[in-house]
Amino acid sequence: MTQLHLVYRSYGGENTKNRPHYYSKALALASFARAAAEIGSADVVFLNNGPIEDDYLPLMKAVGRVVDVADEPLGVQESFRFALTMPEREGWSADDVVSYNEDDYLFHGSAFQALADAVHDLPTVPYFAFHGRLPRPGESAEEARRRYELPHDWTPQPDLVSHDRVWSNVASTTGTFAARIGILQEDLPIFYQCMRPFRTRYLDHEICLLYQGCVPYRGKQLLLGLPNDFERSARGVVRTAILVPYRFALNARARRQSEPHLLYVANPNLAAHLEVDYVRDDQDWLTLVDEVAQWATDEGFGGLGERIRSRLVTD
Repeated sequence: MTQLHLVYRSYGGENTKNRPHYYSKALALASFARAAAEIGSADVVFLNNGPIEDDYLPLMKAVGRVVDVADEPLGVQESFRFALTMPEREGWSADDVVSYNEDDYLFHGSAFQALADAVHDLPTVPYFAFHGRLPRPGESAEEARRRYELPHDWTPQPDLVSHDRVWSNVASTTGTFAARIGILQEDLPIFYQCMRPFRTRYLDHEICLLYQGCVPYRGKQLLLGLPNDFERSARGVVRTAILVPYRFALNARARRQSEPHLLYVANPNLAAHLEVDYVRDDQDWLTLVDEVAQWATDEGFGGLGERIRSRLVTD
């Protein structure tokens, strides 16, 4: 039987991204814990990158087990590599599925049950996502290509259905995704290649394109990158000169992907990436925030529940 491993990647710090007013790390954690608790057979791991708030630990320990990455926070690439190599270190089977979940997502309560259903019902699908940027109703192919930085030859495969839920082939997602471990390990060189030449980021969009066998750059995109990528400044020109050979190498790697490993996203989405530009309107997320706060309170974590609910109040 396929074992589902749910890995929550938390970081004690914060950044300056544009967040919706109800965002908090407490909300993301509680929504994950609530959804994970619905899957009694799942292996739940909280992977903490550096110190986190003390009042988060009781909830983590109530739902799963806690693994500390390091005493001091690791960088983005180092912490991602640590997570990607967990299956090997833990001895997880190649037939299992691992779900990596970042700490700035709001998860629907049914997210992991839907994933478990899809893993069983859609055995040929190697990668799954809860959040993905799907074309909007009435949006033209060119509008979608520019908005979502799609390569010219991107053609989504037909939708699939699991337990009456639609899963749609999508070009990419973020570092929050699920994968069949055998396929993930086969594709690890792609993940590592998309970390170069950067030190503090990785190309999550290109990672997904490459393992799906989609060549990301064509023509002048080898110089300018995908739509919206080029920065019109002296720094942008220098960046372009540095990245050109890496883009050629990424194209070559995509062409060597003889068997595309497709990525499917729940449609409508079952998680919101809590940045203002990425929250889709396909779920009632504000109602979900209140439900998560109530769940935390009911489970004996009233302090977290109050903190979550307080963010719903706006001036």
